Amino acid sequence: MDWRCTCLNERVDNRPTFTIGNRGQGKTTLLIKRAAETNGVIVCPTNEMAIYISRMAKELGHSIPKPITYDMWQQTFRRMRNQKYYFDEYGMILLWDIQKEMGCFEQVGVKDIMIDRESINHLNDILGGLKVYNMDGKKLKLKIELCEED
Repeated sequence: MDWRCTCLNERVDNRPTFTIGNRGQGKTTLLIKRAAETNGVIVCPTNEMAIYISRMAKELGHSIPKPITYDMWQQTFRRMRNQKYYFDEYGMILLWDIQKEMGCFEQVGVKDIMIDRESINHLNDILGGLKVYNMDGKKLKLKIELCEED
């Protein structure tokens, strides 16, 4: 992917940073701190999580805008382009989207799905271009790997 600013034809790296960590490692706390510093909005999968994040921010002594759900973000992000957004539990969104798509295939009786190997390579190119780190700041690489079963 080319991350160039089309108006100035300059290289601009405006890619989001993905941080991957285990449960309880402080990912949400980190997002709350960043949202408090920038007046950014935290986006999360469910209303329950939005309420939890609001309470957690208050307990930590941080003032943040009201968190919103991913569905709310999809409805409003085009109108609020200058807003900073922070996504919590994005893995859940990816899993739900894949499960929903697979569920549709099952409901309508799809029997075969063909994927060109080159498509996997293109997906890996996209994944390889992401900025992905662990909670200690070490760079990680995401990759789809095809393995033959024994």
